Amino acid sequence: MNIRRATIDDAALVASLNLAVHEVHVEARPDRFKPLTVTDEFVTLVRERLADANTYVFIGEVDGVAVACALIMHYERPEDAFSYGINLVYIDQMSVNPEYRSKGYGEQMMNHIFDFARSLGARRVILNVWDSTNAPSLFTSAAVSSTTSTAWKHSLIDVFVRASLAFRPELLNTVANQRSTA
Repeated sequence: MNIRRATIDDAALVASLNLAVHEVHVEARPDRFKPLTVTDEFVTLVRERLADANTYVFIGEVDGVAVACALIMHYERPEDAFSYGINLVYIDQMSVNPEYRSKGYGEQMMNHIFDFARSLGARRVILNVWDSTNAPSLFTSAAVSSTTSTAWKHSLIDVFVRASLAFRPELLNTVANQRSTA
């Protein structure tokens, strides 16, 4: 897979690649995420993100076909009198088109992100994933030896995998019932 950095001209492509990962969000948390289609408004939002100097979008292509996408943010704060400096990369989104999954493209994208984070001098990568998907196992196999915080196997980057529990509507009913009886 060839991985390249997206440009402003890729906004519509990035928006379409984002649909697969957004659908996971909609299925897991329909109370929070709206169904999404590629609209002018959505492409404009993607264009704004692509213009942000601290946001990086990578596109993975196989035989000229875009099959994967990752959106990451770089955050850096210098050391001051109160705290040590911070240099981290946050992986906001990553997706491989369903028909290209289980072929190693997700792991290739993750390795590219870790190499890129290292090139920025980042000492920490934060991954926020839904535990209702295979994403935690993909990220941990690409980056760490277990799902707990540990050093990345290829460098000194700390990797934190934060699993977001899948939405369970029945729990809302339980909480509502407990409040009404209290």
